[in-house]
Amino acid sequence: SSAPPPCPKERDPAQPRTRGRLKGACMTCLSGAKPHVCNQKQVVYFIQCRECGEQYIGETDCKLELRIVQHLGEARNSRADKPWGRHMIRHHPHVNIPLQHTIFSNVSVVAREGDSARRKLRRALEIRARRPTINVSAGWALL
Repeated sequence: SSAPPPCPKERDPAQPRTRGRLKGACMTCLSGAKPHVCNQKQVVYFIQCRECGEQYIGETDCKLELRIVQHLGEARNSRADKPWGRHMIRHHPHVNIPLQHTIFSNVSVVAREGDSARRKLRRALEIRARRPTINVSAGWALL
């Protein structure tokens, strides 16, 4: 398979910076992901909380960058109905995540899988193996 395109938000020295962060910076890249991971689609991924080290395993059909931004919004807005929002409410109620900053670290792709059912199964297997504490459900029930 071909390599994903480069991150469209990779740092250009001519671009302005905002409070030590690149204006319009890619949240996936700022979260410690390897180059070009943000553009990958159809992946099972790992995220670690920068504040406490707790972990989350997810899967997405869309670009990983979009999913990371969605999780970040859930955390920023303390969405009690979402895993990252619930985590922030329970463990970091006084942490404010400024725009162009992230609470995530060590974002990585665990597996790439084009088939949705196989991707969901792989996520469930990873959750069983790693026992991440931020996940609300174990994904698909495994026998």
